[in-house]
Amino acid sequence: MRRILTIVAAAALAFTALVTPAIADEPDGPVYLALGDSVPAGSGANSTNTAYPSRLARYLTANDCNGDEAEACPHLDLMNLAVGGAKSGDLIATQLGRAVSEIVARQSDGDPNNNVEFITVTIGGNDLFRPVIEACAGGVDENCVNTITTLFAAYQGNLGTILGTLRAVAPDAEIAIMTYDNPLWTCYLSPIAPLGDVVLEGGLGLPGGLNDIIRGVAAGVGGVTVVETYGLLGSDDWVGGTDCLHPDDSGHRKIAKAFATAVG
Repeated sequence: MRRILTIVAAAALAFTALVTPAIADEPDGPVYLALGDSVPAGSGANSTNTAYPSRLARYLTANDCNGDEAEACPHLDLMNLAVGGAKSGDLIATQLGRAVSEIVARQSDGDPNNNVEFITVTIGGNDLFRPVIEACAGGVDENCVNTITTLFAAYQGNLGTILGTLRAVAPDAEIAIMTYDNPLWTCYLSPIAPLGDVVLEGGLGLPGGLNDIIRGVAAGVGGVTVVETYGLLGSDDWVGGTDCLHPDDSGHRKIAKAFATAVG
């Protein structure tokens, strides 16, 4: 806990030096904070309005409004800090400080109606994608396995910092993190798509996969909902072709619904 609080303090102090996405309008209602990589940033969707965080914000607001008078329904404002291409270390360096500052400022300003109430995290795919492709394109040999194992260890530490920090500064917020599905079947890398399944869910001598790390770290931090997306998206839910990473509009819709269902 002392290590987490030290990280929180350092992140808050370093906030002004961080490079973060521009937020057009400062939210004044309850806030949904989205962190992560190109998926929550909206890559593959027709627009940012149809990316999964925007869809999810609408789903959650509609759910809160169900059966209530419209004027009495709180509007959930989305603050999307996700950056395309971000790795877990990048999130710590360029998104976590802004998130900590927003959470601390809102939770301590005496106005309970503008708190950060909901946080989603999508991170880790970029930690593995290119290094694993380079190390394992020729086959799953010792170098390939060692590369994956090393990347897993670094990611596990970073994810613990991310989720632990968020939970420490926002003890009452709902935090949800998604696992990853395998898009390689739909792109030019389809010949090595089975490797994607191994990296995500384990096998071939690996004790587990990236998704197992996500589940384990979330359980260790406590109070973090894991949104399972592995196997959720079909062939028509990915951009495909030369894009081996991003869901298309229908994929974003399915991810948003998975989050909404998981958090009730």
